[in-house]
Amino acid sequence: MSFQTVVVLAILEFAASRDNTERHLATTVMRSVGSALATPVVVSCVAAIACNALSLPVSEQVLSGLSFAGAAASPVALIALGLYLGGSTLRLRGATTDENAIIVVKCVVFPLMVFAIAKYIVHVDNPWLAYLTLLAAMPTPQNVFILAGRYGGDVDFSGSVVIKTTLVSLLLLPAWTALVI
Repeated sequence: MSFQTVVVLAILEFAASRDNTERHLATTVMRSVGSALATPVVVSCVAAIACNALSLPVSEQVLSGLSFAGAAASPVALIALGLYLGGSTLRLRGATTDENAIIVVKCVVFPLMVFAIAKYIVHVDNPWLAYLTLLAAMPTPQNVFILAGRYGGDVDFSGSVVIKTTLVSLLLLPAWTALVI
């Protein structure tokens, strides 16, 4: 969880609340930030940081339950994506111009940019250079699909981008690995 996550969620909440009601700008912004801060990801991160900072003991049963729930988050999101795609009219088709642009930027341009900045501007050496580049080369996360559904975005488009960047990333990761190692 990062500051950027809260900012993005606040922007999405702001856009969603502006469509539904007409309020003063300050009220809408405060409500949007409050909604972003109340998301389960943010609340759990803040609670963990607070427990750690205050040296509060947490029982093994609680830690085990939270670990189980956390480990289930990605598989549950992927199952939701699979169920949606299986029940939708989405079928195998070529990528649109917008999808192609996102695929190229996510799978080629972004990793190249991270590699160049890390190596030539920040002067990061391996293994961190490899870690950063390979992380940048990973596919579009399923969170995009989840957020599209939550905030009224184009779920078909986001699901398609997640699937297609995953396939392209699988093909390109060996090349990225060879480049950075």
